[in-house]
Amino acid sequence: MRWVTPLRYRWSAPSKIFFFILAIATLIAPVPYVFFKPGVPDDISGSLISIKKATTYPIHGRLFITSILVTNPDAPVFGAETLFNWAVGPNVVLPRTVVYPQRVNDQKESSQSQEEMSNSQVSATSAALKYLNYPVVDHFVIKDFRSYSAAKGILQLGDQVIEIDGKKIENINQIRESYANKKVGESLAITVRRKDSSGVLSVKTVNVPLVANQDSPKQSDTPEPFIGVLVGIDAEFPIEVKFNLENVGGPSAGLMFAIAIVDKLTSEDLVRGRSIAGTGTISSDGKVDAIGGIEEKMIGAARKGATIFLAPRSNCPDIRHYAKGLQVIPVTSLSEAISVLRAPDTSKFPRC
Repeated sequence: MRWVTPLRYRWSAPSKIFFFILAIATLIAPVPYVFFKPGVPDDISGSLISIKKATTYPIHGRLFITSILVTNPDAPVFGAETLFNWAVGPNVVLPRTVVYPQRVNDQKESSQSQEEMSNSQVSATSAALKYLNYPVVDHFVIKDFRSYSAAKGILQLGDQVIEIDGKKIENINQIRESYANKKVGESLAITVRRKDSSGVLSVKTVNVPLVANQDSPKQSDTPEPFIGVLVGIDAEFPIEVKFNLENVGGPSAGLMFAIAIVDKLTSEDLVRGRSIAGTGTISSDGKVDAIGGIEEKMIGAARKGATIFLAPRSNCPDIRHYAKGLQVIPVTSLSEAISVLRAPDTSKFPRC
């Protein structure tokens, strides 16, 4: 019997050189991806939050706000980096268009992130003080306009949003909810408190057309309605709360900020020597909502020695892997989170 030997193609030297150069070029060429990595949590139980004009108490234990490290919109990402981060956990690699809109850049993203952090700090302070029955007055203020917004010339910077379509606005989420079921081209009746050049306040109701959201990374055949304004939160507090944090952005630390403020303003020992981490946006009425990068934040918390992690209940479907030694407890509000911390160590809580 004769065996047939498979044909072998012999590469010429120029072909080998060409494909070698091609492979190297692929590894060093920029690619449209973004990396997510666990950040290093900050302990806010000490001086990172300071309070004046009120009696304060020390926090006995550690309270961590968690973060993720995300590639900036304009930062180059190379093929070799992408392969490495795909291969090495617990890093996540996603297409850039899934994370950032086409029009966003480093400066714009940083500015928005800092505004979100500022809003988060005000909302957390408001939620904590309301929980403790302090008198608080919230104001939702127009801070900026998108370039494509139809609200320019109708609304003004500094306008305080009071009502939308006749419904009183009591937290910032209600502004987004007011047009969730509307279509592009429809209008909102927005009532604002406006101060003129002489400092005189007046109340006006204006009709603002909704435009298509050009900054949304979502891919859809139906345009997403959008007012195209950046709304910030100002508030009147009877005490002074200062956040001494740098190089931290986004809204996800709100829940932990609020818990720290409550613990500092009460003689009750909520932390009881434990290492507690968590995440979640918070509205001024104490509602806790979802954030991004939940698993990366859990990993960062476990690395710092946290044993309890408070997570928004709405993030439960996003959690598929748990960090070893970390008890993840879902909550929907500040009051629920504080009830969890008050409970005895032997208490059993539902998991995601």
